[in-house]
Amino acid sequence: MSRLRSGNDNKADNKQTVGEMSKSELISLIGDCLKPVNETVQSLKNEVSKLTNDVARLTSEIVSKDAVIAEMKSRLEECEQYARRNCLRIFGLPEKPNEKTDELVVDLAVKLGINISETQIDRSHRVGKPGTKPRPIIVKFIGYATRKAVFTSKKTLKGSGITIRKDLTRQRLDLLKKTAEVFTEKNVWTQDGVILVKVPGVQRPVRLRSVKDLDSAKLKYVG
Repeated sequence: MSRLRSGNDNKADNKQTVGEMSKSELISLIGDCLKPVNETVQSLKNEVSKLTNDVARLTSEIVSKDAVIAEMKSRLEECEQYARRNCLRIFGLPEKPNEKTDELVVDLAVKLGINISETQIDRSHRVGKPGTKPRPIIVKFIGYATRKAVFTSKKTLKGSGITIRKDLTRQRLDLLKKTAEVFTEKNVWTQDGVILVKVPGVQRPVRLRSVKDLDSAKLKYVG
């Protein structure tokens, strides 16, 4: 005895299975299913592209600002070194309580054969923390000529345990040490804060003001 089919059964009969679909119908069905996915993927691609552009722009801005900051630091360091052009550092002078460093500097100048007075000294003082060894004295002269005369005569102190050095910024002092390691100490000296290097076969000394200059000199003359 046959039974009547329900309306739901009739609807089920009207639906196609995947196996009953033609190739074009199947492709159309897959396309419809993937459309939301493709839209999401495209949206993500657009967002990634925007973020990539933003990162590139920000990176470019950072590089540009870093260059400006580096230039400003270089100029500031140059100004600081120039401000020290009348200064010298004296090492090895015995240290006593209640001493007057201006007097010590004047007495040292007399030993060097230079007649100066305390009025030619802007200021002087010990630097560093007290210890077993005498602290160096930093002295700033009123004029460059006096400072030059004292420094030029420093060879007279050979063997005395007292040495006189130019007052370099920390950056210049570090550059001087690095340059001496590359070109040997006997070929390296300073003039008004500029590092000078005697290179064989080069007529004039090579002038260095920064690590960048040293790197260029190494590449050109050392390899």
